[in-house]
Amino acid sequence: MTARDENLLRGLDDLKYLFGDKWVPAILVVLSNGPMRRKDILSTINSYSIGKEWSDKRAVLHDSYLARTVKKLTEAGLVTRTRDTEAFPPRVYYSVKAEVVESLELTKPLLAWIEAHPELIAQARAYSRQRGRDMGTLTGIDELGDGDIEDEDDDEDEDD
Repeated sequence: MTARDENLLRGLDDLKYLFGDKWVPAILVVLSNGPMRRKDILSTINSYSIGKEWSDKRAVLHDSYLARTVKKLTEAGLVTRTRDTEAFPPRVYYSVKAEVVESLELTKPLLAWIEAHPELIAQARAYSRQRGRDMGTLTGIDELGDGDIEDEDDDEDEDD
């Protein structure tokens, strides 16, 4: 593996921590438009109609999950929590850090690539759904049995 490959692999692994959860990208995108209260984040995300993965009943973001996720994002330093004590009762606002907004902007070339290759995304989604893991990732690959994947090149390496 070259140093460039190692850097790419590390970078992709690092991105997992930013976008790895199903709801984190939606929360970050919503907050990239400016500070919001939790109830507004919730209603905005639940109003999204991106496709089947967002419109079925399993894809409704619940307040308890949002609260936990926003807390994790705050603790991770990606989101800031501001308490407005001038209002009564005090109101809490969440906002995404500028560096996160910058990362969202940098994804635009990748989104153009995704639009140019919808068949690859459709295959990955179909695979995840078929395996009962509609989570937006190819999870569960390590759970496959030994006989599930055949690669002729691997057989040749065993003789060496």
